[in-house]
Amino acid sequence: MDIEKIKNIIENYDKVPNKDLTEAMIFLNERFEVTKKTVIDLTHQIDAIERDFNKLNDELKKRVI
Repeated sequence: MDIEKIKNIIENYDKVPNKDLTEAMIFLNERFEVTKKTVIDLTHQIDAIERDFNKLNDELKKRVI
């Protein structure tokens, strides 16, 4: 389903047939789940980077002082 059709369905939701509403909801749900997974994966990656950075930073502080 193309994005323009989705926009049209969202803007005119009270005038479109149930089939279009259902298709749009399936499309949006799939996009939501993919986006949610991406955000969760990125959060784990950021946490790992922060953990590694802090470990190296603490070691550097010990060596400099």
